[in-house]
Amino acid sequence: MKLADCKTLSVNSGERVQIFIDGSNLYHGLKNDCQSTKLDYSKFADLLCRSRKLIRVNYYTGTLDAQRNPAGAVSQQKFLGNMRQVPYVTVKHRPLTYKNNIPVEKGVDILIATDMLTGALRNCYDTAIIVSGDGDFAPVLEEIKRAGKQIENATFSSCRSDALINASDLFIELTKTDFAGCFLG
Repeated sequence: MKLADCKTLSVNSGERVQIFIDGSNLYHGLKNDCQSTKLDYSKFADLLCRSRKLIRVNYYTGTLDAQRNPAGAVSQQKFLGNMRQVPYVTVKHRPLTYKNNIPVEKGVDILIATDMLTGALRNCYDTAIIVSGDGDFAPVLEEIKRAGKQIENATFSSCRSDALINASDLFIELTKTDFAGCFLG
């Protein structure tokens, strides 16, 4: 379902929502589909929440090694610092590892899965929205649903995973038009 079409779905304004963003996955989707990565995360969260109660946005990423990529690391730290200033946003990261001089993200997916499952079991939210196209999350989504929570998956069609879509209660296809007014100047 397109994000614009979700506006017609009825929602319970008391429903508690947490958003879990796979930063790398969203970054590449934005870059490929929107040709911009300068997203206003507050506006993006509002779009996904659709008048429900936002509890928290959790943003996860791998961080660059300042020795290997000084300029990239400085830029990334500035971005993460700005993200930490956004109300109700938590930033979690793990350092990238390098294999044959190529950066590899390790431990980020397990952070996301752990936080989603722990939040469900502690009754921190009613609905979790995972912004990712990584099919590896499908088993944890099934466990979260067994805990009585609802799962929505939001991602670009270029990043989508059938396993993740099938494990979710609602798939929200993000498109460039959905982001009109959500980019920083």
